Amino acid sequence: MSIAWQLLRRAAVALLLFAAMACLTFLAVEALPGDACTSLLGRAATENKLEQCREENGLNEPVVARMVDWGCGAVQGDLGYSIKRDAPVTEIIAPRLRNSLVLAGVAGLLAFPAAVVLGLYSAQRRGSRRAKLLDTASLVMMTLPEFVTAAVLWLVFSIWLPILPAVAVLPSDATIGEILPTIWLPAITLAVMVFAHVMRSMRSSVVATSARPFVEAARYRGLPERAVLLRHVLPAALPPAVNVMAVTAAWLLTGTFVVEVVFNFPGLGRLAVDAISDRDTALILALTLFGLAVFILSSFISDTITRLLDPRVRAGVGA
Repeated sequence: MSIAWQLLRRAAVALLLFAAMACLTFLAVEALPGDACTSLLGRAATENKLEQCREENGLNEPVVARMVDWGCGAVQGDLGYSIKRDAPVTEIIAPRLRNSLVLAGVAGLLAFPAAVVLGLYSAQRRGSRRAKLLDTASLVMMTLPEFVTAAVLWLVFSIWLPILPAVAVLPSDATIGEILPTIWLPAITLAVMVFAHVMRSMRSSVVATSARPFVEAARYRGLPERAVLLRHVLPAALPPAVNVMAVTAAWLLTGTFVVEVVFNFPGLGRLAVDAISDRDTALILALTLFGLAVFILSSFISDTITRLLDPRVRAGVGA
């Protein structure tokens, strides 16, 4: 089976999975008690006001009809209307998405290259004092909750050494130039956890690959250790690390709730917390499906890269 056919088949499966999960998510949100009108009106809600609000916003229509309408609109880029915020969902999400992308990009640039290099170093020098210290540090980083890491960085760089702002006091549509000075503490907080996971994954993969027969055979042929590492160990050890990086990259876009709340960063995580608090159904649905799309896409991309890195797949051997 050719690589192109495998990719097309997996893309079709990913699209079907997303469509099925979109339907389930819509039904799950609809099953929650109350609706956007009860949240909007609050204590002022009466039967007449609720009925009028639902009639104006099409909430009296059958669930299936609304789901089909929402799906058709989503395909065309219309994610609905936030009754609570009196604005289209796409206009609300767009600046927050840009901010989260910048935050995730900075965190990834800080974490991924260092994790790959130091994971390789730790595996090659395992047993040495520096490697043990690095392994212990990564284990501590991985087990610390995000809010603890954030609090420590906050204390050091905002109070003891007041060189970075503690929180972002900016609107969501602030320019990137205005956001960058406030991005470093949340980015470093995210990078610490991401670095630990990727570094340990890379180390484990390199250790396991180094013990495989084809690596030993390369050493027996008299190849220099550097050539063995670059030509044999690294290509075989990278795919598992790529999978971990893909998952963590998706998490950087969708799992930053705690960090963004701690630092008041105007991203998707903060918006999701506010939407849940406000019972903003349209916004909750859009953010949930965005997170689902990110994880499905990252899984598809990582699987594609893994297969392309696998020499057996490139040679047409195996699946």
